[in-house]
Parts: sequence; C-alpha cells; structure tokens
Amino acid sequence: VSDAKSPGCFHIQLAKSEVAKQIQDLGTALAACCEAASPVVLADLSVGQLCLAQFSADRCWYRVVVCEIHEKSALVRYLEFGNTDTVVESSLRHFDKQFLSLPRQALMCRLHNLQSSQADGKWSAAASKMIGK
Repeated sequence: VSDAKSPGCFHIQLAKSEVAKQIQDLGTALAACCEAASPVVLADLSVGQLCLAQFSADRCWYRVVVCEIHEKSALVRYLEFGNTDTVVESSLRHFDKQFLSLPRQALMCRLHNLQSSQADGKWSAAASKMIGK
C-alpha cells in the first residue's frame, strides 16, 4: 500500500525488484531534467495533463497528473504512489515524452463489497487510519 485514504480508496504498487530499480532510475533522470528546466505557467496547464512536480516532503521530482488548478498552485496526484499534494507553480515542470516508458505504478484499489456503516457513506477516521497501517 503506497497511499491510503480509506478502505474505499487506496493505492498499491506491485512488489517487483526490477520496477523499484526503474523508479529509482526514473527519479535520477527527472532530477537532472527538472533542475535545468524552467517552471510551467499555471495558465498553460489543464486538468488531466501530465507534468512533473517536486514533492514537498522530500524535494524530489516525480511524474504527476493535474487534478485541480488554483490561482497560485495545483493539486496533483503522483503516478508512482497515488498520493496527492498541492504544488506551487515554481515546483512544476513540463512533461517530456521520454518519461512515459515506465507505466503508472500506483494502482487505485478498493475492497470489494465493503461499505461504510455511516449514514453519509463516508469512512470514520478510525477506519481510514486502520487501512493505512
């Protein structure tokens, strides 16, 4: 499990050593490419577009898909892990087709026939926390 929001929405990566090496190599290539490139202009982005973003927690570059565009930032989903982050314009770069050779690694999942017991259909904080363990 690479990212878990609730039992109804979590992401996994298949455990293959060759894929881990490919992700590591991709990260090295992205770092070299992004440090030399100029940032994107938010007005030029569209929802669903692929680009590169610097993750706020580790300052490394990753492939992302744009989920929402705001005045000075964008909400993106990381293709290798499934998590989301709000990224400022200066931490976004254009996507080069050379980075498409490795398919998306985060697979969105949910547990079949599992439903929330809450009337509004949302998951309790305890249930969401448990799936993340």
